Amino acid sequence: MNNFKMIFKMYSEIQRLEKHTLTTMLISSLVKAVRPFINIYFTSKLVTLLSAGASFKEVILLICLALTINFVLYFLNDFLESYEDGLSSVLLDRESRKMAVKLYKTEYEKLEDSTFREIIHKHEEAGASRWARFPYFVWTTSVFISGVSTLIIAVIMIMPLLKIGFKTTGDGFFEKPVFLITLIATIAVMAVIMLLIAIKMNKSYLAANEEYAELDKLFYSFIDIFADYKTGKEIRIYKEQALINRIATDKILNDGEKTLKKISMKTAKTSSIVAIMGAVVGFGVYLFIGIKGHFGLFDIGKLVLYCGAFMQIINGVMQVANTLGKLVEILPLARVYFTIIESENTKTYGDKELDENRFEIEFKNVSFKYPGSDNYSLKNINLKINNGEHLAVVGRNGSGKTTFIKLMCRLYDVTEGEILINGVNIKNYTEKSINKLYSVVFQDFQMFSLPVSDNISADNEYDRERMLDCLEQANIKDRILKMPKKENTYLYKNVDKAGVEISGGEAQKLALARALYKDSPIVILDEPTAALDPVAENETYNRFNSFVENKTAIYISHRLSSCVFCSRIAVFDKAELVETGTHSQLLEIKGNYSELWNAQAQYYI
Repeated sequence: MNNFKMIFKMYSEIQRLEKHTLTTMLISSLVKAVRPFINIYFTSKLVTLLSAGASFKEVILLICLALTINFVLYFLNDFLESYEDGLSSVLLDRESRKMAVKLYKTEYEKLEDSTFREIIHKHEEAGASRWARFPYFVWTTSVFISGVSTLIIAVIMIMPLLKIGFKTTGDGFFEKPVFLITLIATIAVMAVIMLLIAIKMNKSYLAANEEYAELDKLFYSFIDIFADYKTGKEIRIYKEQALINRIATDKILNDGEKTLKKISMKTAKTSSIVAIMGAVVGFGVYLFIGIKGHFGLFDIGKLVLYCGAFMQIINGVMQVANTLGKLVEILPLARVYFTIIESENTKTYGDKELDENRFEIEFKNVSFKYPGSDNYSLKNINLKINNGEHLAVVGRNGSGKTTFIKLMCRLYDVTEGEILINGVNIKNYTEKSINKLYSVVFQDFQMFSLPVSDNISADNEYDRERMLDCLEQANIKDRILKMPKKENTYLYKNVDKAGVEISGGEAQKLALARALYKDSPIVILDEPTAALDPVAENETYNRFNSFVENKTAIYISHRLSSCVFCSRIAVFDKAELVETGTHSQLLEIKGNYSELWNAQAQYYI
C-alpha cells in the first residue's frame, strides 16, 4: 500500500513539474503498443486474400492502406519520441531546480547535519544519471503501459482462437480443451515467475550498482583532481603518480571489474532463464495453433494472426515484468527526493523588527552542543558587545570562535542560556531583521563563477559607484578595473572561458568588499586576512577600520596583529570564554592571550 501511495505521489509531482509529460507518455505508449498489431493484422488479411484468389486491385488497396497506416503511426511515433525527449529534459531541469530552491531555503542547521547531508548525497548520486530520476520513472511507466496495452490487444485478437480451443476435435491431449487450459495456466505461471525473476534481478543489480558507485566516487574524485591545475604541483613534487596508479588500478580497475563481472553474470543468468521460459511457452503456443489449424478450424490467414498475437502476449508479459522489477530501484530514490522536498525548517521567528540605530549584543549564560554531540562547543558564555565596539575574538583551533559567530547570526539556536539584542531575546526578532543586522566573511567563504558585480552586490542590480568604493576599501579596485570587462568580468572559467582566475588573497579581498557593500551595522570577519601577506594584511586592516569606524566590528583571527585595531579582546579556550580586556591588560595578566601573543611575537624578533 505504501508503494502504491508513493507511485501516485510521483505521478502527482511529475504533473506539477511538467503537465504535458504524462499525457504525451500515455499517447506514445499506446502508439508503440498498436504498431506491431497493424502489420500482424494486415499480413493476415493479405495471406487470406491471396489464398482466396483475390484480384490484383484488392491486394494493392490492402497494401496501400497498410502502408498509409504504418506511415502515420511511424510519423506519430517518431514525433512523440522527440517530443518526449524534450519533455524529459524539461522535467529533469525543473526537478533539479525545485531541489536547488529547496536546499538554498533550508536552514543552515539542517544542511550541516550529517544525516541530512547523507540523504542529499544519495539524491546527487541518483542525479549523476538522468535516468535515475523522474524521467526514468516516466520511461518505465511508458514501457509498462505499452506492455499492458499489448496484452489487452493480443487477448482481444485471439478470442476467436480461445473459443475454438474449447471445441473437442479428437481424443488426444492436444485436441482437448484441457490443453488450452494448461497452456493458459502455463503462460500465467511463467508471467509470475518472470516478474519475480525481474524483481530479484533488479534488486541484485541495484545492490551491485551501489557497490560500484563507491568505486565511481573514487574515480570521479581522481578526475576532479586531474582536472584542477592547482593539484598538478603536488602530484609532481611528491611523485604521487605511483600512489594514484596503485589506487586506480587496485580499486577502480580490479575491484570495479569484479563488480561489473558480477553484474553481467547475474544479468546473463536471469536473462537466459527468461529466454528459455519464453521459448517453452512459444513452443506450446505454436503447437496449439498448429494442431487446431491442422484440423481446419481456421484458415492460413488466421494462423498468421494468432501466431503473431500470441507472441505479442509473451512480449507484453516480459515488458510488464521488467518494468515492475524496476520499482525496486525507483521507489527508494523517490523516497529520498520527497524526504528532502518535504523537510521543514524548525526554527521559529518572532515579529519584532530591529529599527533602532544602536545595537547591543549580549550572551547570557550561553552553552551550546551541536545536534547529536555529547560535548559542549561553548560553555557558559557571558559577554556583552557594545554598539560601535571593535572586538577581537582569539583562541586556539576548536576553542569555539566560529561557533560563537554562528550563534550570534542565529544559524543555530543556543542549547542553554539566551542571546539578547538590545535587551530582547534574539528569537523574538524577524528573520529579515537578523539577516540585515550582520555582514559576515566566514573563513570558508565562497566566490561564485559569476561576474564580479554579481559576487559583490548579490543582486541583479547594483550601485556601481558604491561597489567601486567598497572594492577600493578592500584594496582590490585596481585589479578589477584592469580585468577585460572590469566589474562585468566572470570569475574563474567554470562558466565563461574568458573568466579570470583569481588568487586566494584576491578572493578574500572580494569577500571583504561584499561584506562592506551589504552595509550592515555589525561586521564580522572570520579569519579575514588568512590568505594575505603581512603588508597586504596591514593595509587591508587600515582601510577596513576607517570604513567601519562607526560600525560594530568583530574580528576572529589567529594572527594576533588584528587585535591592535580592536578596543577589546575576547579569548576562548576549550569552549569557554577565559579572558576579556585590552591588548595591554591581557599581556599584563600573563594568561592565555599572553601565551598566544608571545608564541607569535618570537618569530618577529
